[in-house]
Amino acid sequence: MSTIAPPRPNRAERLLIPATFITNLGNGIQLTAASYLVFTEANTMLAVSWLMIAVTIPQVALSLFFGKLADRFDRRTLAMVSDLASATAAIGLPVWLALGGNPSTVSYVASFVLSISAALFFPASNALIKERIPESRLAQFNGNAEIAIQGGTLASAALGGWVIVWVGTTSLFYFNAITFLLSAALLFFIGRRPAGQGTSAPDAAAKAAATVAASGSRPPLARLALLYIIGNIVIIVGNSIMLVLVIEGFKSNAGYLGIVDALFGIGALFAAWAFKKISSKATVLKTALIGYLAFAVLLSLESVHLYAMMAVIPFAAIAFCVARISARTALMSAAPEEKTGFVFGATNAFGLAAGTTAVVLISLLVDSTNVKNGFYALSALVVVIATLTVVSLRKHDREVAAAESAAAEIVSEPAAEVTEAAEPVPAKV
Repeated sequence: MSTIAPPRPNRAERLLIPATFITNLGNGIQLTAASYLVFTEANTMLAVSWLMIAVTIPQVALSLFFGKLADRFDRRTLAMVSDLASATAAIGLPVWLALGGNPSTVSYVASFVLSISAALFFPASNALIKERIPESRLAQFNGNAEIAIQGGTLASAALGGWVIVWVGTTSLFYFNAITFLLSAALLFFIGRRPAGQGTSAPDAAAKAAATVAASGSRPPLARLALLYIIGNIVIIVGNSIMLVLVIEGFKSNAGYLGIVDALFGIGALFAAWAFKKISSKATVLKTALIGYLAFAVLLSLESVHLYAMMAVIPFAAIAFCVARISARTALMSAAPEEKTGFVFGATNAFGLAAGTTAVVLISLLVDSTNVKNGFYALSALVVVIATLTVVSLRKHDREVAAAESAAAEIVSEPAAEVTEAAEPVPAKV
C-alpha cells in the first residue's frame, strides 16, 4: 500500500522558524539586561517587580485591539512594523544612557515600549502562521516553533549573564536591536501573500456555514483558548515559586536556578519529537490532556528535594511543551483564518491576566504556609482546568457528530449521495 508523503515546508515555514528563534533570543537577553540594570541601580527586588508589571500591562490591555488590527490589515506588514519599533526602542535605551538618562527610568520606558510592540507581534505573527502554513503542516510547524522558542530562551539565559560580565549591558541592548532587525528581514523575504489566496472563497464559506448550521453551535474557541492559557498560568506562577523553592525551600544558592532553567530548556528541545510520537496515536486534544496530567504529577515531585527536581524537570519540560504544542495546534486549526489575530490576541490578554491572578493567589498561599503547597496548588489547578476543558470539548465533538448524523438522515435525496460531506467543526482537530 502506497503512502502519500507529507507536504514539504514552504518558504514561509523555513523563514518563520529562525525568526521565532531570533525573536525569543533577543527578548530574553533584553529582559535579562533590563532587570540587571534596574536591580543594580535600585538594589531592590521591588524595582524588578515593577519592571515585570511594565512588561505585562500593555499586553493585557492592548492584545485584543491589536488582534482585531491583525485581522484587518496585512499580518506580515504588522509583524515587520512591530520588529522595527522594537529595534528602535532597543537602540534608544543605550543612546538615552549615553546622554545621561536615569538607568531605571529608561529601562522602564524601553521595556514598556517593547511590551506594546510584543502585544502587536503575537497576534500578527500567529495570524500570519495560520495564513501561510498549510493545515497539514500546522502540527509539525508548531512543534518546530516550540523548539525555536525554547532554544532562543535557553540561549538567552545562558548567554545573557556572561555577556554582561564580559562587555556590559550596553552591548546587549545593541545586540537585541540587531535580532529584531534580522527578524524583520526574514519576514520581508517571506514575500507578499499570493494573489487569490484567502479564506473568502465561496466554497470554503459555504462549507463553514453549512457545518455551523448542521451542528447548531460555533467552534469552541473559548474552551480551546482556555486549554492554551494553562501554559501562561504555569509559566508565570512556575517562574515565581521556583525561585522561592530553590532559595528558601532547599536552602540553595541562586546558581542552581540557572542549572534548573537549563535542564528545563534541554527537555523542551525534545518536545517536538515526543509530540510526533504521541500525537500519531492520539488526537491533539487527548495529547494535550496526557501532557498536562503528566506535567502536574512531575511538578509535584519537583518539590520533594533539589536533586529530585533536577532529575524530573527535563521530563516535566517535555510533558508541558507537548501539551502546549497540542493546545496551540488545536486552537490554531479551529480558529477561522480571518479571525485568527483576534483569537490569539484575546488568548494572550486573558492568559496573562489569568497568570497574574493565579500567581497572586498562590503567593498568598505560599506566604501563609510553605512553598511546597504552592507546587501542589499549581499542579491541582492544571489537572482541574485541563480535565474539565477536554471533557467539555469531547462532549462538543459528540454533539457535532450527532447533529451531522441527524442531518444526513433528513437529507436523503439521491443527489446527496454524490455530494461531498461537509467537514465537522470538532475540537479534536
